[in-house]
Amino acid sequence: MLLGLASYSFGQETDEQIKKTISHEWLTYSKAFELKDYNKIAEFFHYPVILSGKSYSNKKTVMEEYKERREKVQPGYKYSLSDEIKFIKLSNELVIAEFYYSRYNAKYEKLFSGSMIGTYKKLDGKWKMSEYGGDKVFLENEGVDL
Repeated sequence: MLLGLASYSFGQETDEQIKKTISHEWLTYSKAFELKDYNKIAEFFHYPVILSGKSYSNKKTVMEEYKERREKVQPGYKYSLSDEIKFIKLSNELVIAEFYYSRYNAKYEKLFSGSMIGTYKKLDGKWKMSEYGGDKVFLENEGVDL
């Protein structure tokens, strides 16, 4: 019985571990976006996934959507930096993360600042997004936000 309790407590992630894991996942996702690595981007989601209110059933459709959206990003875009990440832990398997970030050009000039909200689910021991979307004000006024 004690052995079972010990393994249960060691199996639970702390809030800080969850934040660290999701932050790392999002930064890796952001880098894949920067590099136009659509295959890698598609690995960050549980399927079906909801992106900006639309459902996608598989990796191929997400890759096609990201390729189309990536081409519409601000002219001169080179890379993104995370400004802040806020977390709302709903359970040990469900977290909402709000990402604040900025996009820059090759001259280190800020092109855009925005925010996105992602819903992360832990399935089979991995945190992946099941829903991801942006603020419509950014979408309408500043180009496409992913």
